[in-house]
Amino acid sequence: MALPTIVTVQTALSHLCKQTTGMRSIAVTDRDGVVVLRAPETAAEDPIASSVLTTIFSMAAVQSEKVKGLGSMNTILNTYSECYLLQVNMDVLVISIIVDKDANIGSIMALTPSIKELLQPTQLAIKRETEIA
Repeated sequence: MALPTIVTVQTALSHLCKQTTGMRSIAVTDRDGVVVLRAPETAAEDPIASSVLTTIFSMAAVQSEKVKGLGSMNTILNTYSECYLLQVNMDVLVISIIVDKDANIGSIMALTPSIKELLQPTQLAIKRETEIA
């Protein structure tokens, strides 16, 4: 009898990066920019840049909620000369997806609900830890 294969969140995110045309990397950080998960694991990332970008995202989320009629912020899409940076709000987590400039950003944005569902146990664990502290 064959045992079922155990797939970790890390493995699933790495597989998603490999299988999605144009997706360079996914980084999952807490609101302070501390990296929780990164895919692929070998993705080179400047920890200071990651922290700064997450902080800017978090501040923008807080400030934009002050504008009546917009509701809460879900995503921000930044366009750079070399790539796109899609950041997704997930309460205590921020998902940052770096995408090639020529990629279909709409199809990658369509993956965000699945990514959020995959990360839900991680989100709950971090939420519990931060409530205890």
